[in-house]
Amino acid sequence: MMVAKTTYLNTKQLKSAIKNNSLRAQHEGNRSYLIGVQTKVLQAKYDKASGSDKATLGRMIETYKGSQKAHIAAHKKYAAKVKAEKATLAKRSTAAKVQANKNKIAGKIANNKPKFNTGHMMLYRTDGKSSAIVFMSSVPESEDNTVQVTPNALPKGEPTATHSQQTEKDISITARIMGTDAQQRTAFNQLLKWKAEGCEMTYKGRIYYKHCLFTALHREYNKDETALTITLGLQFIDWSELKTSGKSVSSGTKSKTHNKSTAKKYVTTKLGTTYASLADDHNTTIAKLISMNPYKSAVNVLPYGVKIRVS
Repeated sequence: MMVAKTTYLNTKQLKSAIKNNSLRAQHEGNRSYLIGVQTKVLQAKYDKASGSDKATLGRMIETYKGSQKAHIAAHKKYAAKVKAEKATLAKRSTAAKVQANKNKIAGKIANNKPKFNTGHMMLYRTDGKSSAIVFMSSVPESEDNTVQVTPNALPKGEPTATHSQQTEKDISITARIMGTDAQQRTAFNQLLKWKAEGCEMTYKGRIYYKHCLFTALHREYNKDETALTITLGLQFIDWSELKTSGKSVSSGTKSKTHNKSTAKKYVTTKLGTTYASLADDHNTTIAKLISMNPYKSAVNVLPYGVKIRVS
């Protein structure tokens, strides 16, 4: 079986193709409309005709209908091409903006490297959707790695550990933002914005992580210091652990449910309960569970003994 090759179009060619296919789709749509009007006129004559005239008009109507059907199909084909080409162009535009932002960030890092009294610890968005970067001078940086051990009871009641699970990787930083009062406020407001939006962050200091979310942000003013002292908490997110088993396959005929229950359902967590395990047990998604519950940062393991909404 021959597979048709997809011709790569550069951005200029893609814009030209969108323009040409849009005109073709418009032309086919107009032709379909005009033929439809002509068919209605013929149909009116056909209803009043008789004998050989009626037979002739009938054949003409069938021909017009076939032609209209072909123009409708052509219109759909060109409209689908335009939609796909616009999606490709939008994707390229987004990728170009992301790359431009990453280049700007790299340039800012290079320009800041030889400077003194500015700080070389940095925070910026991982996804490249912004070129903003905040430089700080870190005082202490600490990383906390915890492991949860799940015990199983023996017949005599003595527990034995048979399973362990990596939980959170928490990063705690105390740092100083240098510069004028206006520069310090701008930098801190940027941190607040990232925290409020739940942006995935890259942190580079003595510790380096590319996938972090804010868990805390605090500032402290000291009249004897010109720098703004801040304390922030970050948590490393391992996105590879946030994948469910995929789409479930159902068989048989689905029946319509008219009286759908909207009652909220909660479960109490046990040792080792995670959003992923609850998503599998209750046929839902991790993202939906996170949106319904207050434990936004408890990605790898949930607190013990708390109620979690599952529907």
